[in-house]
Amino acid sequence: MEGHLGLYPWRAARPLIAAIVVLALLVARSGEVVGFQQAPAEGAVEITPLVASVFAMPQPVLGADDRIHLPYELLVINVSASTMQIDSVDTLDVENQNRVVATLAGTALAAVVKPFVATEGTAIGPAQVSRVFQDLTVGAGATLPPRIAHRFALTLTSPGGTATSATVVSGVTAVGEQAAVVLDPPVEGNRWVVGSGCCLPPSAHRLATLPINGAFHVPERFAIDLVQLNAEGRVFSGPRSELSSYAFYGTPIQSVADSVVVGTLDGLPEQTPPDITPDISVRNAGGNYVVADIGNGRFAFYAHLQPGSVRVKVGDAVTRGQVLGLLGNTGNSDAPHLHFHVMDGPSPLASNGLPYVFRSFDSEGTVTSTIDDLEVGRPAVIGSALAGRHQNQLPLENQSVNFPSLGARDRGAETAGVPERGDGHGCHAEPPAASVVNPSCATAG
Repeated sequence: MEGHLGLYPWRAARPLIAAIVVLALLVARSGEVVGFQQAPAEGAVEITPLVASVFAMPQPVLGADDRIHLPYELLVINVSASTMQIDSVDTLDVENQNRVVATLAGTALAAVVKPFVATEGTAIGPAQVSRVFQDLTVGAGATLPPRIAHRFALTLTSPGGTATSATVVSGVTAVGEQAAVVLDPPVEGNRWVVGSGCCLPPSAHRLATLPINGAFHVPERFAIDLVQLNAEGRVFSGPRSELSSYAFYGTPIQSVADSVVVGTLDGLPEQTPPDITPDISVRNAGGNYVVADIGNGRFAFYAHLQPGSVRVKVGDAVTRGQVLGLLGNTGNSDAPHLHFHVMDGPSPLASNGLPYVFRSFDSEGTVTSTIDDLEVGRPAVIGSALAGRHQNQLPLENQSVNFPSLGARDRGAETAGVPERGDGHGCHAEPPAASVVNPSCATAG
């Protein structure tokens, strides 16, 4: 599911005295939001040309590359009358004397700065906003900082053409400590390819920083789209526009955990690949779907199901592996696939994405073909990256994944000749359904 939204630029700048009054009021109320406020600065109080904040608290997850990923998004506001060029961004460990733990500059920075309206660019106009998409990573046995900040190196160009340099520290945030939830996969079978997955460059899912009901939400931070390669290694064989050309169309979608259904939608028609009807809205973007409460403030979202296939209703208690519906092509979808993510509320859009890992899966590697090759029906080329056996990890972008059947999962299925991947810290134990991974496995600790 994709999001493409824009914001109107500010119409006028407030006078300086008004800005100072507003700043004073904000400082006076800074304690009202726990975990997201910058500590009071020592020394002189300064007006800064830039203000940054996270859209939602960062939450870590153990990826299939045996690294802990901390994906998050920064909202960056240019509050000056000058054009602002972001030259670099340092991520700082606040509790360790602002030690630099990561730096973005040059092409790496350009790849993760995404304005709401323009498609790219590290420059922000006067009184305009932009976004910086981050993914701080550390080894599986390492520890993430408990609190991070960001140091922006800027070049400001006035309306008259005068350029000056500035450095601003902003975007202070706590790092989440809650472990990722351990789930069974929502499908079975081999060669499921993860699309629009974690973490960089930012996918359509991560770009969906949505202004819903007067507040920003990032529901799809950890979302994945699943398509399956057929025996020929293709996404489809036959006319692209016919759903029957996609061998995985109609795959049973299974509950990832024991849960209670809290939302469903059914009856929306299928789209005809590769087209999407122009009437997509916040109500029907997910197509036919199921939302289930998997416990501890987490909700699982299964989207784009076939019309008439939803087999559960609100209030139903479902068990792990129970079929909820069939894979389809409804809503904001240009080809059959399952969209799946976990979120902190029952609304698919007015919520924030939460990390999760799958109990076990194998991988033959990562698809190296371009999306253009796959969309014209060419066989996928699969490289060796991320190949092997995985437990309690999140599959990553373009990874080809083999999901075991529920019975095999319960037997602790072994895959002969496939090396096991993990961090060597007891992360291969099989927790019960919808449990949480040992914090030393899925989060820093």
